[in-house]
Amino acid sequence: LREKRGDLIGIALKEGGKSPLEADPEISEAIDFADYYAHSLQKNSKFQEIDFSPKGTILITPPWNFPISIPVGGILAALSQGNCVLFKPAPEAVLCGWMIANFLWEAGIPKEVLQFIPCRDDPEGSALIKDPRVNGVILTGATSTAKLFLDMRPSLDLFAECGGKNALIITDLSDRDLAIKDLVHSAFGHSGQKCSAASLAIVEAPVYDDPRFWEHLKDATESLKIGTAWHLSSKIVPLIRPPSPQLLKGLTTLDEGESWLVKPKKHPSYPNLWSPGIKMGVKESSFMHQTELFGPVLGIMRAKNLSHALHLANSTPYGLTAGIHTLDEREKKKW
Repeated sequence: LREKRGDLIGIALKEGGKSPLEADPEISEAIDFADYYAHSLQKNSKFQEIDFSPKGTILITPPWNFPISIPVGGILAALSQGNCVLFKPAPEAVLCGWMIANFLWEAGIPKEVLQFIPCRDDPEGSALIKDPRVNGVILTGATSTAKLFLDMRPSLDLFAECGGKNALIITDLSDRDLAIKDLVHSAFGHSGQKCSAASLAIVEAPVYDDPRFWEHLKDATESLKIGTAWHLSSKIVPLIRPPSPQLLKGLTTLDEGESWLVKPKKHPSYPNLWSPGIKMGVKESSFMHQTELFGPVLGIMRAKNLSHALHLANSTPYGLTAGIHTLDEREKKKW
């Protein structure tokens, strides 16, 4: 994986539309997975009082938005414990998956224990889920997909990481410019096409009411270079497919009390390329508060204090990632 970094970055750019700035750390993550599972296997084997045995055959069903690191992590986790692996890449990232499989075979993993199965989600993918010879499934994808898998086979041993509606809390005791830098990077990296993206900023009242905060956030967002992944300076790249109905609503409509700090615009030449958008005045329980959008649109909520901010962050059905910007250790501990 270290030797093939350049090839992997290139194929993530070509097939997945990832900018080199997003693809390069993904390759590092894949390398970290390889190191981690090797070291974990060595460490765990020293526990005399614990017995390990493989489950059997594990199906790996990764997403298109991290087409290298997530499948490598799942494959190597399963292989390290002695399982056989069926690797079904996302239909949008078959070439990335094919390269990964070839590199792992080249590294010495036998084809008998790692098999590559490029196929449609249905009916072939569904048949794999239902097949009792599959002893477990590792999924990274939509919450609805995980529920669908369990509907197909209620007894399925499913390891699933699903959606997120992730909030970054910014308190009055934060470094505001640093908070803006991190917020913009998290919200709009890979055009927001990450389940871990910060799609909500919950801002304490003194910060929310400060015009300079909005001025700096607007400037930072509008300064992001928009273009194709082939332009190495691009920070905002085209979506992998046309916006879903939920994302299109998020990009084009406002609920009561909301206003645009930065209004997203569709590029005239690239139909899937949207400039980033920021909504002010997002209310509790609203569409923008509760819905995972998976695109370049950020909602800002006003919190009276840290306790109120924590309440807003916890008032969604998701629990994937979260963050806080504060310089105060007491607030960190409370968070």
